[in-house]
Amino acid sequence: MTPQQRVGQLFVLGVMSTGATEEQLRQLQQDSAGNAFLRGPTDLSVEDTRAVSDAIAEVTTYAGVRPFVSADQESANAQSLDGDGFSAMPDGLEQGELRPARLRREAKTWGEELKAAGVTLDLAPVADVVPTDVGTDNDPIGYFERQLGSEPTPVGRHAAAFVRGMADAGVATSVKHFPGIGRASGNTDSDPQVSDPTTRNDPLLGSFEGALAGDPAMVMVSSGFYPKISDGPRACFNPTIIKGMLRGDLGYDGVIVSDSFGSASVAGDPPGKRALRFFRAGGTLLLDTNSDDLRPMARAVLRETQDDPAFAKTTKANVLRVLEAKERFGLIG
Repeated sequence: MTPQQRVGQLFVLGVMSTGATEEQLRQLQQDSAGNAFLRGPTDLSVEDTRAVSDAIAEVTTYAGVRPFVSADQESANAQSLDGDGFSAMPDGLEQGELRPARLRREAKTWGEELKAAGVTLDLAPVADVVPTDVGTDNDPIGYFERQLGSEPTPVGRHAAAFVRGMADAGVATSVKHFPGIGRASGNTDSDPQVSDPTTRNDPLLGSFEGALAGDPAMVMVSSGFYPKISDGPRACFNPTIIKGMLRGDLGYDGVIVSDSFGSASVAGDPPGKRALRFFRAGGTLLLDTNSDDLRPMARAVLRETQDDPAFAKTTKANVLRVLEAKERFGLIG
């Protein structure tokens, strides 16, 4: 790969789930994007979605390395792909009531549908715990019944079962949204000042520890603030949370992916600065639902990689983590 193509492995860019436009495909190819996200709901069939995925893969495969084509295929109120051939998924609370072995079998079926559609990364499961006294008052998770439950141990057990079932089908997963938004003050998709009261040794973090037992390819870090953990920046820019807690306290060594950098929560920084802050804080893979952000982000990272030897080491380590995940799920060769 060229240096630009290696840097491109660190980005997941959003394209229309109904079919990438010619402009989006051109953006992905010209700026060497290594991965894509199918953005928005669609009722396309599995077969038609496969055509969308194949068109993306055609312009984002380099030196035999194919892209992660990802989607939100999580639960009833967070299921982007629901056309012919895709099962109707139960909501998170219903999934959490299944025996873990049953959930693993169900997740394998859902994963086989994704694999047939050319989708190789499911941005799920949710490991956020929503306490019963919060419930639907929690905007991002509880309101939509996306959570697998209200207690950390069973949530972690079910999240791990979901991860294992998807892996049985050959589909990678991303546990989200570390360190939790189950008690968040708002929705990070639309509110730039969302905070959550999670502490560094919070019992609710047990759901993420349990989920990691399933060996997920990725963990998604939230875009919220955690004032009881650190008075520093939001989680996606916070080395205390990414390096100290996820890498250190929980010992996670896989890919750490951002929540969408196309959201209101991070809009205060220009795209290139967002990217550099994320990678410096310890992030591995940057998700952005706005494909227009790719060029300034990728160029900023490439320039910093060329100019700063320490950052170059970070970039190399991140690219290797992404490639290891791709090799695990059969995307190389």
